[in-house]
Amino acid sequence: MANVALNSIAATYGGANLNEIFYEPVFRSDDLMRNYRVIPNVKHKMNVYTSAALTKIVDPYTNCSSTSGSTQFNVDDKVITAGRCRVALEQCTQEFFGTYIEEMYRNGVDVMNLEGTQLADAIVNRAVKGISSDVVRLAWGGDGTTAAYTAFDGWMKLMGADATVLAARTEYDGTAAAPTAADAIGLLRTMYDTAPANLQQVPASDKKMFVTPKIFNAYLANLEGSSADLAIVNTVEGYTRVSFRGVQVVPMYEWDTILADTNPAIMTKGGTHHTNGACYCAVENLIIGSDVTDPEGSFKVFYDDLEEKMFFRGYFKLGVQFLYPSLVQWGLIE
Repeated sequence: MANVALNSIAATYGGANLNEIFYEPVFRSDDLMRNYRVIPNVKHKMNVYTSAALTKIVDPYTNCSSTSGSTQFNVDDKVITAGRCRVALEQCTQEFFGTYIEEMYRNGVDVMNLEGTQLADAIVNRAVKGISSDVVRLAWGGDGTTAAYTAFDGWMKLMGADATVLAARTEYDGTAAAPTAADAIGLLRTMYDTAPANLQQVPASDKKMFVTPKIFNAYLANLEGSSADLAIVNTVEGYTRVSFRGVQVVPMYEWDTILADTNPAIMTKGGTHHTNGACYCAVENLIIGSDVTDPEGSFKVFYDDLEEKMFFRGYFKLGVQFLYPSLVQWGLIE
């Protein structure tokens, strides 16, 4: 028998469309504004004053005397220069004309206004995640010269310019491009053992070891092979917190991007740029200056009828500094 309904459809079938946009995960290694010393209300520059330790002032009493001791300590200053940061994005509805995304648009006179649509939500989501990742990247890798790193000078540049920090750097002889488990544990041990006395005296809970991802993974391999029973537990169950001698070890995934884009002095030796290293530091030694408490939340979204575009604008000021060379120890694998 002949079919009663005949196919006269001219439209090409491209499959069903799911009414949802999936977001690629964006991770950041650390939350700068919550884990470090934050100096609020920095509009552009702020002087931060530090005082050195005062020791060896106790002498034996011999007789009545008006003579005072000759021991002194220095009061120094460091400057936090907060860069003027801006996020400027825009979107026109025309970009997705003729696609399924257009079905999500509004109607009538508001058809060009993307506010409240899934596309607008996707833009805000991507922008907020991007800001949070960029803030970490700039805080460590900002150098004032390389494109996308000019907002302000980061900790790598500031510490690399300090002769004391640079001279104390640990240089471990290993496999530079692909650290082994032995390289990772060897670097961390050497850094820990040769760190300045002041840093060694800071409680373990108040310090962190920031490491490149390859060193972190190599250190995990070391933990997984430390003993038969422990190796099985570590391999199967993983870790909620990775530590070395009580100090938390933090993988800095943004460092891979930084070291691929820039050549910070703190990771350079004899003209050779190294890509795997670590920073052993007292957390309170790292300071952040900003005019906001949450850079990723300092934005506004609006639609302009004249431009027929939706705009995303974010403005904040942010800068970093470190206080004492005696509370930081860098290391690299060469």
